[in-house]
Amino acid sequence: MSTVPLIGLDTDDFGILRRNKQVYVDKTAYIQQMLEARMRYVFLTRPRRFGKSLLISTLAHLFGRKNDELFQGLAIAESGYLAKVPQVPVVSLNMSNVAGNSPQGLRDSLLTLVRMEALRLDIDLPDATPWDALNWLFFHLHDRHGTFAVLVDEYDSPLTGAWMRSRFSDADHRETEDDLRVFYRTLKNWHQAVRFVFVTGILHLESAGLFSALNNLRNLSGMASWGGLCGFTEDEIKNALGKHIALAAQNLGVSVEDILNRLRYHYNGYRFAVTQEPIYNPISVLTALETLAAPADARETELTGLPHAWLSLGQTQLVHHYLRKHKIDLRHFDFGPAGVASAINLRRPRLNALLYQTGFLTQVQGKEGAVYLDYPNWEVEITLKEGLFFSYFGLLVAPDNPEWTFIQDMGAALQAHDCARALNAFDNLLHRVAYAELKAESNYQLALHLACALCQSVLRVNAEAMGRRGRSDIVVETRDTFYVFEIKLNRSHEEALNQIRSRAYLAKYEAEGKRAQAVPASSF
Repeated sequence: MSTVPLIGLDTDDFGILRRNKQVYVDKTAYIQQMLEARMRYVFLTRPRRFGKSLLISTLAHLFGRKNDELFQGLAIAESGYLAKVPQVPVVSLNMSNVAGNSPQGLRDSLLTLVRMEALRLDIDLPDATPWDALNWLFFHLHDRHGTFAVLVDEYDSPLTGAWMRSRFSDADHRETEDDLRVFYRTLKNWHQAVRFVFVTGILHLESAGLFSALNNLRNLSGMASWGGLCGFTEDEIKNALGKHIALAAQNLGVSVEDILNRLRYHYNGYRFAVTQEPIYNPISVLTALETLAAPADARETELTGLPHAWLSLGQTQLVHHYLRKHKIDLRHFDFGPAGVASAINLRRPRLNALLYQTGFLTQVQGKEGAVYLDYPNWEVEITLKEGLFFSYFGLLVAPDNPEWTFIQDMGAALQAHDCARALNAFDNLLHRVAYAELKAESNYQLALHLACALCQSVLRVNAEAMGRRGRSDIVVETRDTFYVFEIKLNRSHEEALNQIRSRAYLAKYEAEGKRAQAVPASSF
């Protein structure tokens, strides 16, 4: 087999990837399209580790024009457009580097960020506020070069970081929002000198003041024609990673199509507009293919499953902070798509918008044309539910932890129709949970719901499913069976079973052509 290019998981720098001949999925056709359309102020939100920083780095190398050889073979060079891109100074502001335990700390960190850019661009700055320092930097760039480009990565990071710090009061949050609003307004003040501004982030925040400061900002986030600007399409997976997929198939002794099916199930499915084709999460699929490139690691995945890069990289902190703080029960979540792409107020975020913009939910169009929200893929669904188990019960049930064996046992037992074994595995899992977290019957219902939802053999879990004569606690659907659970804490097994029978909970599911099985659960 021909040499397989290395996967550069340790960098999002365009220059390093291209110089080292590592995997780079070409997005320069999109960049050319932006520039040909005379776009000057562009905004894009995408979930974490979706390729935003690599896109920013590509733009920095493009406008800096330090080494055109890096672009050889890419769409923008093949079309001849590379020669038309003006070489201008580039101000790169990575706002994820801005942090502090107080508004003053954030200001100091923001000023340090501007000073470092000025030092790189050989410009001396006086003592000043962050926004005055940025004005001074722009003034000198305009004076020396006439025009310049500004690239802002993770623009929302200072606000989301402050939101998760317990020591920030409401007054501190308002002060931070005001500071950032003034800072971003500086970009608009120099609109005559700016050649191009590109701003990325995770959330569309109304409190950042970005859209009020930059009322000419072009938001590409929810436009179908720009859906592939970050992330990988199916064709990109096959073309840029075809050798890696073939190697994975060889190491596992399966077909290329089998590997593609596994990757689709685990990592594909993001849609940032209803009509766009589904997109893969780059960090997830690259991590999986790097793992599958080593024969021993590939064989290990047959036991443990494909890796969950989002969880191992800690990409769920923001959402889990919100869920812990407000004790949200996703069993009763309304999966309607209203307002998912509109601006979020961090003090009162709409849960569906927060989950959508952070990548935990995506838009799906049903057969009848109705649009709803759903998990994009298995990795995202399991990552959220692992975090929920931790949020409610203080137990991280994840593939790398011993508790995961109980989930695997539950899933295998349900697949084998062995309900006693499934409940025994669940009971063993609960032995790892503190007593204080299991005081009420509803706690057991929630724990069982989350545990079943983590089982790969389970297709879906419904809580408090309505029937003609009442509501069953939990209904679990597998490939061939509906399991109807009724939980009774400190009451008898017979009482739970009698309730299932007397209220005809199984009738609804027997009519659907699958096996229906009653599961009384009372011996916790």
